[in-house]
Amino acid sequence: MKRLFASMLLIVVLTYALPLTASEPLVSFEAASDAFVYEGDRIVAWKNGGTLGGEARAAYGAARYSEPDGGAAFDDARLEFSGGDAVATTKDWTIFAVVRADAPTSIGVLSSRDDATPLVQLDYDEYSQIRFIVRDRVGGELKATIPAAEKQTHVVAVVFRTDDAGLSRARLTVDGASAESVGKVAFPVWGRTLQVGGLEIPGRRFAWRGLIHEVYLYDAALSDEEIDQFLKESSSRYGVDLSSEAPRRVDSWNVLERPRWTGEPSREYEADVCVVGGGSAGCAAAIMAAREDATVALIERQKRLGGTGANAFVSNWEGGPGDAVARELFERMKALGGAGVAKEYPHDEIKAPMGLKIVDPDEPYENSLSRARPPEGGYRSVAYLPSAFDEAARALLGETGRVTILDETTFFQAELDASGKRVASVLCETKSGDVVRVRARVFVDSTGDVWLCRALGIPTMLGVDSRSEFDELGAPERGGLQLNAIARCYLIEPRETPKRAEPSEAPFPQCAYVSGWLDGPRCVNMLTSLPGKALIELGYDECLKRTEAIVHAHWSWLQSQPGFENYELTEIAPMLGIREGRRVRAKYVLRESDLAAGWEGQPHKDMIAVADHPCDIHGEGGVLTNVKTAYGVPYRCLIPDSEITNLLVACRGAGLSKIAASSCRLQRTMIQLGSAAGIASAWAARGEGDVEKIDVDALVKRIDARRNYPDPPTVAE
Repeated sequence: MKRLFASMLLIVVLTYALPLTASEPLVSFEAASDAFVYEGDRIVAWKNGGTLGGEARAAYGAARYSEPDGGAAFDDARLEFSGGDAVATTKDWTIFAVVRADAPTSIGVLSSRDDATPLVQLDYDEYSQIRFIVRDRVGGELKATIPAAEKQTHVVAVVFRTDDAGLSRARLTVDGASAESVGKVAFPVWGRTLQVGGLEIPGRRFAWRGLIHEVYLYDAALSDEEIDQFLKESSSRYGVDLSSEAPRRVDSWNVLERPRWTGEPSREYEADVCVVGGGSAGCAAAIMAAREDATVALIERQKRLGGTGANAFVSNWEGGPGDAVARELFERMKALGGAGVAKEYPHDEIKAPMGLKIVDPDEPYENSLSRARPPEGGYRSVAYLPSAFDEAARALLGETGRVTILDETTFFQAELDASGKRVASVLCETKSGDVVRVRARVFVDSTGDVWLCRALGIPTMLGVDSRSEFDELGAPERGGLQLNAIARCYLIEPRETPKRAEPSEAPFPQCAYVSGWLDGPRCVNMLTSLPGKALIELGYDECLKRTEAIVHAHWSWLQSQPGFENYELTEIAPMLGIREGRRVRAKYVLRESDLAAGWEGQPHKDMIAVADHPCDIHGEGGVLTNVKTAYGVPYRCLIPDSEITNLLVACRGAGLSKIAASSCRLQRTMIQLGSAAGIASAWAARGEGDVEKIDVDALVKRIDARRNYPDPPTVAE
């Protein structure tokens, strides 16, 4: 093979042959039993130090050679190389590595960070992916990731190329899978110091958790043939199977992963309206459709009705408008002793970083109906118990005499009629494993993540919209996959001798939003348990598993705070608190300009709901921007932009931009969307089932959404 470059300075002199003999690497690391120099149990140097910058010194830690695995275990160690200009001025390069991660967030195989920027990092991230990431000196970022199982050896290659304009891209290969980088960075990107086995930045230190067998850095973008040679030789040496990708997680939550079912169902149901999803919106849709004399089938996969509120324990209605159904639910829950209007507990009595809303039995419900223009003393919310919502909703549904509730039943497949323009039926699986079919004239998707729409192939949106998508000034020039953070909530209750929480090493946010009763049960929302993207990159089941440990760590901290010493953890929510998922492309998509214009400034004639909550984005890139007054949501936001005529969407996945959804996603707003969808679906079922052919003017008049917002204001200016 032709030599790749004329001359090169070695950092490390190797003791045996490299996988590639065509050229010498700029940086080399090969684990060996006699490679380390110790002082006691602390590694102080790697004895194969080369001529560039002298020996490779260990900045900290106790690296060791692992038998029989034959790799260097950097449990809390980092080898540091002085790279200088030989690395910093190299535009094209290739990294090879053979590694095994024994834990998530194993950082890093090969890293460089002299100060805040630039950053070059090859590691294993918290989502169980091999990750290559670069941040340059001008704010650019390049990233590529490939799923890779923990506790398994992987052969990794990164080819980095810089074009004539000084912008760079990369390709990451892990075993037999490759991924092109997203984004571009400006040359140069390396710092003058390289690190193997860890990364240190101001104030923090990270370490590789696992084994590093080999690491090489070449100052050229090696060819595909040379990459293949390295992969084959290394895979043979370490027994890595290049023909198979990393094991794919089976995610029980993702109903679209199921193979298409063609058998005969155990039983069938028939109704005028089928509502898929029994959350806030779904319950309201079923109630109102039944009150309009439609027969209704309500399908819910959880044991409790109430969706995120009752199953993820986000059992708090933030201040803001609600309709008649919301008021009825509140009155029923209050009569059960399971709800009340809550107001902020005095801040000077809260010693921890949290919000604490405590029920005041004398506080009127009306004081909770506005957020943008709150009553004196701040906005009020409604705290309730998850069990109370389930009981109240079942009572209201039962009183109609027209609703069949199929709970603990999971939708997984949709069936169209012969025209291909109407949903004919849906298939669901019961807790016992039986498959049932539900036929209906009209369907309402209230699943939150619009599973029914997605099963039908209706286009959806996910993540950040670009500025040009909906002409939103608050949106970035380019879209992306940033999602609202995931929360895992839990319930606590006072006890005379409470059980003490067990300490946990799981990372958790030292903050909380707590709502409930002064000397009674409370719901704890830690606000951010995992980044929103974890749902996409890890899957629901894995997120549920990981957040269990985070809850215990969080409660161990919170129980030590004043006012919580006599409380005990009683139940962890069985469902994740998901603020954001896929949103359907509807006939109209609510956007930032609607929120800014307010009800009076919006041009729409079909508004069926009113809201006034801030734009609230949790996690990376989070914002909390107030709206000035109430705005409306058009009926067209509930109609998917497709050829299917008998389908409505009433949930957080309705036609909303990301910015609008961050304001509109609250439970009482969803109840309003559900109420409108319930009435509209019942009306459509009386005719041809076409949801666009109903009398929309009559629907708007029937709902009269604007009356749900205090006007003239009964609130302080």
